[in-house]
Amino acid sequence: MSLDFLISAISDYRYLAMGGILFVSSMGVPIPEEPLLVASGLSVGWGTSNYWLTCVACLAGILSGDLWVYFLGRRGGKWFLATRLGSVVFSEKRQSRIENLYQRHGMKTVFLGRFVPAVRFGVFFFAGRHRMDLRRFIALNAVGALVYAPLWIWLSAVAGERFARTPAASRLAEEWVGRGSMILVGLVVIVAAGMIWGAGKRKP
Repeated sequence: MSLDFLISAISDYRYLAMGGILFVSSMGVPIPEEPLLVASGLSVGWGTSNYWLTCVACLAGILSGDLWVYFLGRRGGKWFLATRLGSVVFSEKRQSRIENLYQRHGMKTVFLGRFVPAVRFGVFFFAGRHRMDLRRFIALNAVGALVYAPLWIWLSAVAGERFARTPAASRLAEEWVGRGSMILVGLVVIVAAGMIWGAGKRKP
């Protein structure tokens, strides 16, 4: 889905488009979240959307979609894995990899999964399969989303403010988001390493 299409959808439907498309994306449909966050941020920078309302709409779409995936794993996980689609989405190798992550890192897997698009759906699905406490899942996922989405929106809003409504703004926003993602992933790795080290130090 192109950035131009997303910008057009947000121009027409504003916060409904932001939350709705991110909800569908979080459910596992192959629509990356990042371009929608960029388009939402550009809308803020161009003065057609409010930053805080944009953050609320995007977070609502992301978190509600993630909850749907969690409950799919919790209530229909066995059925879904037995379907042809389930076998394609979760090959035996991928299932084994995610199971190994849970065995080694437990709750930290849910927090870290928010920052890795390739495993995000699978991590949340197996959180439901493992019957992780719902309140704990919501808390960990919400913290990750609060770190992730507002930063993307802000970076793109700054690009929109500087370049008005031009192709240059879209290109700059995508570049900044790319750089921001590298910084964010680096910070997450450092935090995760600290969490793992701290957990190891507490063991007798």
